[in-house]
Amino acid sequence: MRLAEFITNNIDALLEEWQNYARTISAAEKMDPAALRDHARQMLEWIAADLASPQTEEQQIGKSRGVAASAGAASGRPDTSGRQHGAGRFGSGFSIEDVVAELRALRASVLRLWKRASPPTIATELDDMTRFNEALDQELTESVASYTAHKDQQVTLLQTILSASPDHSCVLDRDGRFLFVNKSLAEQYGLPPRRLIGKSLFELGLDGAADLRHKIDQLVRNRAPLRGELSYPADNGKAQCYEYILTPVLDREGEVEAIASTARNITERKAWDERIWRKANFDALTGLPNRSLFRDRLEQELKHSERNGVPVALLFIDLDHFKEANDKLGHDAGDTLLQHAAERIRSCLREKDTVARLGGDEFTAILTDIGGADHVQNICNKILGELARPFAIGPERIGVSGSIGVTLFPQDATSASHLLRGADRAMYAAKNNGGNQSRFFARNMHKASQLRYRLIADLRQALPAGQLRLYYQPIVELVDGGIRKAEALLRWSHPQRGLLPPAEFIGLAEEIGLINQIGDWVFTEAAAQARRWGELLGGSFQVSVNKSSAQFAAHAQRLSWAAHMRQLGQAGNSVSVEFMEGVLTNVSEAAGDELASLHQAGIELAVDHFGAGASSIATLKKFDVDYLKIDRSFLHDMAADAGKQTILETMIAMAHRLGLRVIAEGVETAKQRDWLREAGADYAQGFLFSEPVPAEQFSALLGGGQARH
Repeated sequence: MRLAEFITNNIDALLEEWQNYARTISAAEKMDPAALRDHARQMLEWIAADLASPQTEEQQIGKSRGVAASAGAASGRPDTSGRQHGAGRFGSGFSIEDVVAELRALRASVLRLWKRASPPTIATELDDMTRFNEALDQELTESVASYTAHKDQQVTLLQTILSASPDHSCVLDRDGRFLFVNKSLAEQYGLPPRRLIGKSLFELGLDGAADLRHKIDQLVRNRAPLRGELSYPADNGKAQCYEYILTPVLDREGEVEAIASTARNITERKAWDERIWRKANFDALTGLPNRSLFRDRLEQELKHSERNGVPVALLFIDLDHFKEANDKLGHDAGDTLLQHAAERIRSCLREKDTVARLGGDEFTAILTDIGGADHVQNICNKILGELARPFAIGPERIGVSGSIGVTLFPQDATSASHLLRGADRAMYAAKNNGGNQSRFFARNMHKASQLRYRLIADLRQALPAGQLRLYYQPIVELVDGGIRKAEALLRWSHPQRGLLPPAEFIGLAEEIGLINQIGDWVFTEAAAQARRWGELLGGSFQVSVNKSSAQFAAHAQRLSWAAHMRQLGQAGNSVSVEFMEGVLTNVSEAAGDELASLHQAGIELAVDHFGAGASSIATLKKFDVDYLKIDRSFLHDMAADAGKQTILETMIAMAHRLGLRVIAEGVETAKQRDWLREAGADYAQGFLFSEPVPAEQFSALLGGGQARH
């Protein structure tokens, strides 16, 4: 049987025989059988057709050399099965040796089965075998050429991509010498790529070369990819950081024959990550660690202390009178004050200690490796001294101070949360004792802290539960002793603790943000009471209410007192507003606007405790103040102190020249009253006339004929 006929009649058997070999090639193990046999079937079909066709001697010679005209062109096909085979096998991960071995195996399978099926005559055998080998050589040549062309194209594309990439790409041998370098990496060293081939990373003075050498050795041993970072110096002096990956290139035996590497510039990404980390862990205003980072560092220091037995001190620092300064100066100046305070606290500590801002005007400090309580006390004294120095905020000099609470680990607490809680209690003990001092934690502070928090909880319910009361103290005219005015004084009728004066809860109200609600209630109640007393007397009667500096703060949610009076149709001068003279010292824009609004509504203004602060009488007139209330300290021992008498006479005279009326506070004796009348004071207020009393009792005073018009 002629070979062409044999191939045509037995093509499936031939492919089965050949496939047994093809399956031994690793790249073909998982290929679909149809895809594996497809090219072989096409090649056998073409070879059978070629054997059955006549050919010239020239065609025969060309086929034997693998340079005959394309089989596809001869058969009218767009491409040859050999070319398709080479291209397909390249895309399937075959090596060129695998491609050649496949076609050699196909040759052997055909000839072996043909001979076994029907031994041919010598003449036909030689002719068919010759032509068969020629045809298969043609297919083999075209397959190898196609495979090589695709590989060359891929290499060219890869080199183009790598050269255009801003990433650094290279191939190294096992000793770290360059086998391939892309353009970007070569430019990093200022050399053309060809000048780097054969050079070692370690010859180029690369930072971290020793670590890279270690990683290459590790990769060769483990045959697994490795990642890392390295830095290159830059012209601007800032190092450029690159993240790299080393990937092993394995030979047929699975050994590392080369290392492929790519590196990407992550300088901007790391800078961004650093900014995000700082934003999450540092206070934007002061640059100090924030609460989150502080807690993390405290936990770490406590673990270190447990291992080494060296105690840790925690300082809780709160600025005294910061709220008043912030309200007077405005938030921008308050922020500047906090920045300066942070710098002063930081300057008192060692580099290894941590200073953090928890929020508002609260700071903490972690002192490590302390020598003992005396060492901690010295640090506290140093901080207090720095905070007590006046702060220069623009043209102004602002005075605040600090209160510091101290806990020691492990003697006061064994956890970060309990340590912080104890320092907080100690700080409040220092503040409640007058401030500008430090206190170490003591066990009895726990009870005091519990009482304070309980009082805060009760205060939140005081207004809705109707527990607040107004008491009234008469203000008499010195000329005839008649009651002309009254000051409304707040009291809290606590269910368990009885009647509490404002000194015990107003500070808490400011701290927890209730001061405006309470202040608005006081104003509306006092205004209504002034109206009732005016109707009782058949004329007008004025009640004064106190307004704390916190109530002048910008953006505070509060009732417009001026609008309230207009809405009621009540005369504005039936109410006066008293405020501390500190409001006028470096008056904020918000406070100035509020004072102007009150004055325009006819509400009279009085400066309380005048003389205890730093304002001047000229300042009072600038803000249309109506009354000056002289601080009670000037009346103490006045009879025996000629200097105080002179000051009082001067203050009264200057106030009158500016059109201000004078009220003296704290009058307790007839002698004080008489002296004030002679000195020209207009009004007096004090226990000589009456202690503060509820509205019903005050009405009795008015009805007893003590009121004059």
